[in-house]
Amino acid sequence: MTLQGCDVRLAREGNSRNEWTMCAPQHCELYQRCTDALDHRRHFLIDKVLPLFDRVFYLNPELGHIVPNGQFLPYSNVEIEKFDVALPSTQGRPKIVHAPTAGRIKGTPMILNALEQLRSRYDFELILVEKTSHERALEIYRSADLAIDQVLAGWYGGFAVEMMAMGKPVACYVRDEDMMFVPDALKRELPVYELSPGNLVESIAGILDRWSEWRARGEASRRYVERWHNPKLIAKAMLGAYESPDSNFELLPDAG
Repeated sequence: MTLQGCDVRLAREGNSRNEWTMCAPQHCELYQRCTDALDHRRHFLIDKVLPLFDRVFYLNPELGHIVPNGQFLPYSNVEIEKFDVALPSTQGRPKIVHAPTAGRIKGTPMILNALEQLRSRYDFELILVEKTSHERALEIYRSADLAIDQVLAGWYGGFAVEMMAMGKPVACYVRDEDMMFVPDALKRELPVYELSPGNLVESIAGILDRWSEWRARGEASRRYVERWHNPKLIAKAMLGAYESPDSNFELLPDAG
């Protein structure tokens, strides 16, 4: 079983455990429905269904708090070799891209408010990508210099993986309390600029002040995706999991 996020995420539990979370009435329009009904179904899944499986994987580190005997699995949503590297520009106005989702779960209003406050101090172009095809979105991403992903979920999403595959630096909120569920080597190599939801203005300002290092961060981001989000390496590890429930699930670099 591979768990994506809200198929098992407990809204009430997450709201009480985390200072910053999308599981709150002001951030997710489904929060009340989750606490009234969906959390009950998720408890059934956790308590009665998941113990029947040989292996359980989850894509968001936060789920490690509630999924017994589960294991973190990085996204494999990008065919890396099809993504050409387009490092950030060092001239002109830096282009910042953000891709809002339905609702407010990425914290888009918080991000936009912080950027608006920064306009008097920094010269940048903000590009919002929404209501467009994936092909057109990828074209826009290639022209960007920095991606801001989310400030509530505590981990980056598939959008961030696409941006890093292009050699773009990514900024997002990474929840420290969830990092115990990811490999130590991944934590050491994690290239994202970490944002503080409680102090977004100065968090983003600190990144804008380091514009000169964005190209190096973009190069590190591409290497990180090749290492941790490589579908071929993930498939090899998954084959081992299917061959033996007791296999040591590791993403080992390709010897070839």
